[in-house]
Amino acid sequence: MNQESDMKGKILEKIGHGEVRKRSRIYFVVQIVVVALLFSSAFVLSVFVLSFAIFSVRESGEQFLLGFGRQGVATFIVLFPWAPLIIDILLFILIEWLSRWFKFGYRIPVLRALLGIFIFAIMGGIIVDLTPLHESLLQMANHNELPVIGEWYEGIYASHASQGVFRGTVSSVQGNEFVIFHDDNDHDADDGTWAVVVPAGFDMTSLSVGERVYVAGIAGTGTIQAYGIEQLSGDM
Repeated sequence: MNQESDMKGKILEKIGHGEVRKRSRIYFVVQIVVVALLFSSAFVLSVFVLSFAIFSVRESGEQFLLGFGRQGVATFIVLFPWAPLIIDILLFILIEWLSRWFKFGYRIPVLRALLGIFIFAIMGGIIVDLTPLHESLLQMANHNELPVIGEWYEGIYASHASQGVFRGTVSSVQGNEFVIFHDDNDHDADDGTWAVVVPAGFDMTSLSVGERVYVAGIAGTGTIQAYGIEQLSGDM
C-alpha cells in the first residue's frame, strides 16, 4: 500500500514539474482509431493473401500431388506458393502486435491470440476463395491489366516441367501409354507432345481423347514415366 502511494506521489511530482506531458482525450481517441484501422487493414490483407494461396493451389492443380504418394507430397512442398504464406505470417505477427494496443490484448496469451487470428483468417480465406474475386483478378493478369500482384496470378500456370509436372490434352491412348500435347503460347518447357507411361494399376479405360489431364512423373526426352495422373475439369 505504501509503495502504491509512493508511486502515485512520484507521478504527481513529475507532472507538477512538467516531466510528464498530459495528453488530451482526442489524442487517445485518434490513436485508437489509427490502430483499429491498421488492425483491420492488416487482417483484410491477411485474408486476401491466404485466400490467394488456396486459390493458387486449387487452380494450378497442385492439390492433386497430395494424392500421388510420398513423391507427390515432396513435389507439392516444393511448388507450394511460399511467398504469400510468409507474407501472411508476417501479417499475423503485425496483427497480434497491434492487438496489444487494446486492453483485451494484454489479457490474452500471445500463442492463443495468434491461433485465434489464424483460425479467423482461414475461415475468411475460404469464404473469399468461394467468390469470383480471384478468377476476375486472374483474367486481368492474363491481359496484363493487374499491376503489383499480377505476377502472382501469372505464375499459377507457370511451367513446372523441371519438377516433372505437366498439363496436357490427350491425343491418343494405346496399351499402357497415352499421348498428351500442350501449347499455351508461352513457349516454355511444358509445351510440346509427351508420351506418358502410366503407373501400375492405373485404369486406362478412364481416359478418352480430348480430355485434359494433370501428370506428375519423371520426364525424359519426349516421355514421362508417370507416378500420378488426374483428370482435369474443363475449366482447368
